[in-house]
Amino acid sequence: FFVFFLFQREEEAAAAGYRPRLLFTAQALAGGSSMRSEKHFRTDPRCEKVRRGLYSPGPEALADTTLMLSMYARSLSRASARSARSPPLLALAARTARRSVPAVAAQRRLLCDASGGPSSGVVTALDILRSVSGARYTMDDPLRASIGEGEPISAAIHRMVDEKIGSFVVRDAHDRVAGFLTPRDCLRCIARHGDKSRPGATPEGWNVPVSSVMTPAKDLVYLSPSDTLDEVRSLMALSGRRHIPVLAGSTLLGILNPKDIAKYIHLQRNASTSAKSDFVQTVMPRKGVPIGTKLTRGSGLAAEAALQLYSAVALLPHPAKTESGGEDAFLLGPHMIGVADGVGSWWEGGIDPAAFARGLMFASRNSCTKLKREEELDPAKVLLDAWHKMKLSRLIGSSTACLVSLDPHKTELRAANIGDSGFLLLRRQAGSSSMVEPALGTLDSAAGIGAAGRKLHIAFRSPQQLRAFNTPYQLGRAPDSGDAPDDRFETPQDASLVRVPVRPGDILVLATDGLFDNVDEEALLDTIEDLIEGSGTGASPQQLADAIAARAKELSLDKSVDSPFAILAKDNDILWGGGRPDDITVLVSHILDRADARAPPTDWAAVSGPGEPPPELLEAEALLAAERLAAEARTASGLGAERGEEEEVERLEEEARVGASR
Repeated sequence: FFVFFLFQREEEAAAAGYRPRLLFTAQALAGGSSMRSEKHFRTDPRCEKVRRGLYSPGPEALADTTLMLSMYARSLSRASARSARSPPLLALAARTARRSVPAVAAQRRLLCDASGGPSSGVVTALDILRSVSGARYTMDDPLRASIGEGEPISAAIHRMVDEKIGSFVVRDAHDRVAGFLTPRDCLRCIARHGDKSRPGATPEGWNVPVSSVMTPAKDLVYLSPSDTLDEVRSLMALSGRRHIPVLAGSTLLGILNPKDIAKYIHLQRNASTSAKSDFVQTVMPRKGVPIGTKLTRGSGLAAEAALQLYSAVALLPHPAKTESGGEDAFLLGPHMIGVADGVGSWWEGGIDPAAFARGLMFASRNSCTKLKREEELDPAKVLLDAWHKMKLSRLIGSSTACLVSLDPHKTELRAANIGDSGFLLLRRQAGSSSMVEPALGTLDSAAGIGAAGRKLHIAFRSPQQLRAFNTPYQLGRAPDSGDAPDDRFETPQDASLVRVPVRPGDILVLATDGLFDNVDEEALLDTIEDLIEGSGTGASPQQLADAIAARAKELSLDKSVDSPFAILAKDNDILWGGGRPDDITVLVSHILDRADARAPPTDWAAVSGPGEPPPELLEAEALLAAERLAAEARTASGLGAERGEEEEVERLEEEARVGASR
């Protein structure tokens, strides 16, 4: 069937510009069809031509093989469409199941371009390195753009200024890449270790080694020479990294940053103009800020607490974990909401995965109360404060986390996310009476190209963080973790921080991966729009949360339709069909104007759940409370001695003793 289909598509292949070698490769693969393993595939002499196609560095042969597998997978996809069920495809073929022949043809041209073949107009990372002098130096002298991991951070800062280098590759004693150092890393070091011991002296802490400040090699993202300009910009946007190394195998070619990209685009578009003309026409008219320019509050800055969350939660545990309540946890408050997903593999070590997630949300709830009283409520600060309490409790386990709140002064949503939980912001489709001009920082401008007839569109989707497929970032602690940082887990400093403009009438859907792994965005919009249309007066947050969670559970148990998780699994060579049963936690919030009659009061206490927090965390909270009261007593003791207020001192000391006993 495999060879038959390839011959059947011979005309299609020829139209895409492929040589008959494709058919020879198909015959070779047919001859080796009895192989049982990758080892057999590599050693069977009948697969010689296939091995050349798959493993040789020739870009045309690689693209031919990709096309061959793409067409095979497409045929199986069409044959199975009637049953809406995914067959057990070859893992390699499954990766190309949704690719078309023209797309693979484009990849073939791209690979040829990267190897020096005829130009097709596709700009690659290698093109930028070759053309931009600021990025090319690394190709000629890699050591110039590097620094030793043992050198002090002050030396790195001086070299960046003196040599005008934007970033460094950090090398170890054997000249291997150990990490990456950017100006942002240096600024963090200045903020954390920049206190001066005496006037005029070098700030203490600036002599810490580069290795303690850099981004380690295991956390780096990198580009390959054949990555297109669009892929370069997408990687920068999604990873949040502005300086990215370009690697060819294990060889460092250079470092790209947004300035290099902008310079390359300018040079390509203005190749025929002179340098003087460029400066006169581009820079001079825009040089110097007009006298009298003032900073004013724009329309995006509103009065304090102009908007409010009207929220509800629905939690459906995994069918096998109904009695325990599952391993998800949530925070539901008037000013902040959040979710956490305990990592289930801790069961293998006899540890309850739910304990860490529930403890984290309980600690976040208490942090909300404290920070709301002392300062503005910020998800990043709440997550950091809760994490410190979890460290003090020495609770074993790990969890993802996502906290979301409204800015108290601006019409903005703020979020801190660790892992693969996240949120979607839904907005009225363009053209409705409530829709005004697109908001900056959202997908509003792209909403017009969505499906016709939609009442809602996705205005924003939060980024996710993964170490590998199905291995999300997570906060946690292992039994053998000491007080030193544990690189097996992330910290709140690794959280993805988000600020996005919001409007009255927006709908916020915050959930764990039990929703996103089983329900794609189109199905989610269908569920919400059907409920809103059927309710007449508009669905409440509780109705929406219940409906979304029920739909996610239904699809998670459906083995006949591939879920988003199954599709992504096949892209990563993992055979998975249907849904993915899991705990499902969904919080839905209407973003309302405070003058809206539906807006609830804001003086109710936040809650976390399900169940009770772990006792280790309660003990840690009591210890912190006792220490705080004792500090207040010591402060009052000094004041009371001056004022003669011994009774007040005794009262505070008694409260501290009671708190410690609790």
